[in-house]
Amino acid sequence: MSVTQLTLLTSLSMMGAGIIMLPAKFAEIGAISMLSWIVTALASGAVAYVFAQCGMLSKRMGGLGGFAEYAFGEPGAFLVNYSYAISLVFGNIAISLAAVSYGLSWFHLPFSSVFACIGCVLLLWIASLLTFRSPYITGRITGIFVWALLLPLITLVIVGGFWFDPALYAANWNPHQIPTVDAVSSGISMTFWAFLGLESACANAESVENPEKNVPKAVICATLLTAFIYPENRGIYTQSDSSKKSS
Repeated sequence: MSVTQLTLLTSLSMMGAGIIMLPAKFAEIGAISMLSWIVTALASGAVAYVFAQCGMLSKRMGGLGGFAEYAFGEPGAFLVNYSYAISLVFGNIAISLAAVSYGLSWFHLPFSSVFACIGCVLLLWIASLLTFRSPYITGRITGIFVWALLLPLITLVIVGGFWFDPALYAANWNPHQIPTVDAVSSGISMTFWAFLGLESACANAESVENPEKNVPKAVICATLLTAFIYPENRGIYTQSDSSKKSS
């Protein structure tokens, strides 16, 4: 896997369902949630820097578990890998559930727990089968899907900017008059969740060319790309969603 493919894979892992769920979530708080994003972006940047440094120094196999094994031995590696596996289970289910929900709505099918369960299982199996052959194929598939995500979003950001209303954005800054500290605190959990996936570059270190150089590049570039794209997406949707909720 090349550094470009690894960067796109990491970016797609970070954006995932967050690009769908965050606008609706933050519309409940208002545009003040942008402060939560700034705090989380700085914290995630620090985490990305740590991962980048680990990627430069680590020669062990096993990604995150390999990093932990340096300081904490095999028990530390086991705890990290086990925790990471659990987070992937919940993360993949959340992403697949969001995709299935939008798919059912697109085809005007009734949403039910049975349809959601079957759709999630099928989607997860299809995605898993696509990655069985080799990391190279995974990188190629990711490269296609990340542009399928980014191109509509870039178009929306450019076109939507012509209808951006600063007065409406200011009016929806804090429509529920929530104290600033409480508003920022309530948004941080969701914004930090949106950055989960930045470790994907480290987890796939064994599959990338020249990992000592390319893993740090992929971590930093993917984090910066995601930190730039998310606020643009939220700025447009939060404005419209907040106005609807206020009315």
